[in-house]
Amino acid sequence: MDITLNEDHVMLRDTALSFAQGALTKARIRELETTEHGFDTGVWQEMTQMGWAAACFPEKYGGAEASLFELALIVEALGNGAVPSPIFSTVIESGFLLLDAASAPQKDEWLQRIAEGEALLTVALMEANGGLRPQDVKAAIVRAGNGFRIDGTKAFVRDAGAADGIISLVRSGERPEDLTLALVPKDAKGVSMRRMPAAGGEALWEVAFNGVEVNADAIVSEMGGAWPWATRLLLRGAAFKSAELVGIGGAALDLTVEYAKQRVQFGKPIGSFQGVQHHCAEMYRDLEVSRLLSWQASSSMGAGLAGEREVAMAKAKASQCIPALTRTAHQIHGAIAYYRDYPLELYYHRALAAQAAYGDAAYHRRTLARLLTSDKNSFRGADPHELPVHYF
Repeated sequence: MDITLNEDHVMLRDTALSFAQGALTKARIRELETTEHGFDTGVWQEMTQMGWAAACFPEKYGGAEASLFELALIVEALGNGAVPSPIFSTVIESGFLLLDAASAPQKDEWLQRIAEGEALLTVALMEANGGLRPQDVKAAIVRAGNGFRIDGTKAFVRDAGAADGIISLVRSGERPEDLTLALVPKDAKGVSMRRMPAAGGEALWEVAFNGVEVNADAIVSEMGGAWPWATRLLLRGAAFKSAELVGIGGAALDLTVEYAKQRVQFGKPIGSFQGVQHHCAEMYRDLEVSRLLSWQASSSMGAGLAGEREVAMAKAKASQCIPALTRTAHQIHGAIAYYRDYPLELYYHRALAAQAAYGDAAYHRRTLARLLTSDKNSFRGADPHELPVHYF
């Protein structure tokens, strides 16, 4: 698979990086962490005007039909600039989910409005236990009159305070995978929300459904058939979080190299010391490996492949390497890295939050183990690299 950048990719990456690095000051980013929305609505409108909200949408919904790889380059840039936005909740989760599973009227109602920045949506998958298995879903939907009633509580819901609607994964049967997606207006009677503390400062919410009644047209796809769509959402989320982690790691490395050039100790810049050079070289190695795996993951999904193996490799590697990279950056910086006025502390916490989203390193290593033990030849791929080492 060719994952090299062409001229258009380079131009998109550079444009996105320039925007992300200049959109908000680090002081403003930290200020936004204390607000209800958690992001700057003006910056989000600028992003929608550049076409980023609908980059991968079909043209009929205002999109440019760009590839997932191109969107990954945008997300990587946003990670580098630490720009908070609803791109995950509204586009990567809700937008793509509607494209996958929604009815034509649902798509017509929401996708054009998302593309133009007029509407925000989010998806409520997890509950208080934080599990990503179908049996972890306890919130339930039952028939009530001509519609349905929803009861239960969802947790870690991105941008729920700003969203116009919440697509919730709820239980509709006794078997583990008897799950249904229902699109609930945020202002529906019986919906209540509470802001949750978050390591990365992002706006995560607990959303309670207490006898919330919805019409039959609120169901996304068919009753009981939601788990395959939820699985695909988690896979896409992990691929794009890998891209965000790469952006975070790139920013932390840039800060570290620049600091090592300027910080003088024993009459020399600390960057001239071999130990510091070794640390920076290892940071760069881990960053580039994570970047290539991230590019491979988004490219494989965009090419219509299942992408499970590639996404698991990318998320497992980035979730392990990028937080470690930021810790090494702290060691090289010393005490200054722990000041909130210095941006490295921001990237450190962003890395901690991103590594846990859509499955941490251990979760995705277990996925790789399952794929490897279930079908060794399929796991190796159609064009494996032959090495003179026998693992089996």
